[in-house]
Amino acid sequence: MTKSNRIVYLDVLRVIACFSVIMVHSCAQYFVKDIGSFNFWVGNIFDGLARIGVPLFIMISGALMLDKNYQFSTQKIIKHIIRMVVFFVFWSVFYCFMFKIVGSIIIKHESIDIINIIGSLIKGHYHLWFVYLIIGLYLIVPLLRLWVNDTNKKYVEYFIILSIIFTYIIPQIISIGSNYSNLFEYINDIIENNLSLKYVGGFTTYFILGWYINNYELKNKKIIYILGLFGVLITIMGTYILSITTGKALNMYENLYINVLFQTVAVFVIIKDKFKNMHTNNIINSISKCSLGMYAIHALIVTIMYRIIEKVNIDFALINIPVVFIVSVVFAYLISFILSKIPVLKKVV
Repeated sequence: MTKSNRIVYLDVLRVIACFSVIMVHSCAQYFVKDIGSFNFWVGNIFDGLARIGVPLFIMISGALMLDKNYQFSTQKIIKHIIRMVVFFVFWSVFYCFMFKIVGSIIIKHESIDIINIIGSLIKGHYHLWFVYLIIGLYLIVPLLRLWVNDTNKKYVEYFIILSIIFTYIIPQIISIGSNYSNLFEYINDIIENNLSLKYVGGFTTYFILGWYINNYELKNKKIIYILGLFGVLITIMGTYILSITTGKALNMYENLYINVLFQTVAVFVIIKDKFKNMHTNNIINSISKCSLGMYAIHALIVTIMYRIIEKVNIDFALINIPVVFIVSVVFAYLISFILSKIPVLKKVV
């Protein structure tokens, strides 16, 4: 921890998470087109490597909010939740205005669909789903802090093991298998409805893993790194195999897939080891502080970039993806940085 009281390696992870999310949205369109083509493979590789973004954000939050030194209070949690609600409302209105009002009504001259606009405001733009997720995790922080601690380490490990089995491994097998046989639907019914282990479901595992890896040195790190590499290969090759054998654009990108978990944990451990004793870096610190704003605004920049690319008719993923990514990162950072200096708007970045 630095004199500024920031944990530098978590700032590095936050930057990686932010860049990963932007990369996912910069290349997502390519894996669904022309399965097996050059553009497919470029998009699939970039997309597969970047799937650690959302899980890393959650692990970082867990590492901080479940830490024993975190000054926890009900008022503080409420403040966090209110901030995220304000963040969501602002950006939901912003994107609704840009795409539903300006895009549909002014540019396309389409009629106003009030229900559609209200639904869009409530749901938010496609990437704002993360806000609902993080609010949900904030709501259970008081409960998690009751037992996620050093004294209950073995129980925490038991929870993690149960969760990996019933949230990642079995559901993934069912999800993949259901594309080939109806038998897996019956298994899913047993797991989901009869066994009903929802307590160890969802993204809570990443949240708790963030705390766990932040506080303990994991043994057999080589195995973790090998599993991380194995996870990357499964993500990329699995997406190709699923798509080619089913004839559909299916993927192995889900946040709650075991391969993505392996990738995320490996990156978290590597960055912790490499940067835990590093002194604060102004560039990393600045990008980290702007990461939430970058997350919010990058979707608009990515959309604009691809509309420009469509007009100039360039369909070459190896050029388009890096260009869209770099431009989106640069402009998202600049916009977020500028907004953070404006008294009223700094609350939404």
